[in-house]
Amino acid sequence: MLFSTSPGVGHLLPLLPLARAAREHDHEVVVAAGASLSAIIVAAGLRHEPIGPGSIDEVARTLPELAGLTGRDRAVVMLRECFCGAVASAMAGEIPRLARRWRPDVIVHEDVELGSWVVAEQLGIPHLTVQATAWRPRMRKLAGRWLEPLRDRFGLEGVIEDERLAGQLFLTTRPAALRDPSAPFPEATAELRPIADDRHHPGVGAEPFRSRDGRPRVAVTLGTVNQHQVAVLRALIEGAAAAGAHVVVALGDDPAILGHVPPRVTVHPYVPMSTLLPAADLVAFHGGSGTMLTALAAATPMVIVPLAADQPDNAERCVAAGVARVVPLEEVDAAAVQAGVEAMLADPGHRERALDIALEVAAMPGPEVARERIESIVGANA
Repeated sequence: MLFSTSPGVGHLLPLLPLARAAREHDHEVVVAAGASLSAIIVAAGLRHEPIGPGSIDEVARTLPELAGLTGRDRAVVMLRECFCGAVASAMAGEIPRLARRWRPDVIVHEDVELGSWVVAEQLGIPHLTVQATAWRPRMRKLAGRWLEPLRDRFGLEGVIEDERLAGQLFLTTRPAALRDPSAPFPEATAELRPIADDRHHPGVGAEPFRSRDGRPRVAVTLGTVNQHQVAVLRALIEGAAAAGAHVVVALGDDPAILGHVPPRVTVHPYVPMSTLLPAADLVAFHGGSGTMLTALAAATPMVIVPLAADQPDNAERCVAAGVARVVPLEEVDAAAVQAGVEAMLADPGHRERALDIALEVAAMPGPEVARERIESIVGANA
């Protein structure tokens, strides 16, 4: 089984539980990904083939048109130039050498790794998708159009539609409460329970919140790629602290970049979300898919400041589900965050709804069921 991902931690992690389940069932597994993900892949006990750009940041630094863009505007440019451009072109160009040497029986890719489907069609290999980002039909239609040069370059024909990009199976990681009825998934869709397989990284111990004095506990993070957003981080930290909370910050960088922080705030270079969020009463973050799904599984309500990518869409779905409050990026300051934190903590209905959704997540089929589905697909294509 060849697992293929864009070069970002949030894109890799949704694949790891399934890749590990396959390996533990004696399948041979290779992960094709940028060099920046090597340590995580190897620590997970998997074989890494460095393919494509080293990291998403590496590509973004070459795109001057991103300057000043946020939210959905930035997401559109990143989809066109990064995921449908540099990453897709590199994956489509480099995976065939691995495929001809190693001969995978199936390719499993995350939903914005948009190059390996070309290889699958060229070589007659079945492929399928694991959802790593919000389901956005409009963006998928744009992707189909922007991938036409890649299709033509490799001598393929036909319209590039959702079903073609998704392959023979689309594994959604979203519980029912987060799905938009007006945006149906591909016909061949099945559920895959999201699992935060995020401990393949040096982090803190099992008790990120050390105080049990009755104050609320708020987790703060902007994920693994937004450390330059220091003003947003400080607003989240200062707002949560002003609400009287104990605050643990999972920074993804050297804590020195933040300077002085208020009392009852602890900053760590890294904390696994699977450790941090079950211990928190609330998470204040950017709306990234991995953190969002881990919070839902832990029944942890949210305050969200969407920055870019699929974060505005995630925020909308969480608000609609009754488990989040949004502070728009253009309005973010400590006072707005404090108000959001206090409002979420004061209403027990948010926690009750979060508990309902956590039960939905727990009931979704796990990676072993998905592995069996993949084996059936391979068998049918043999």
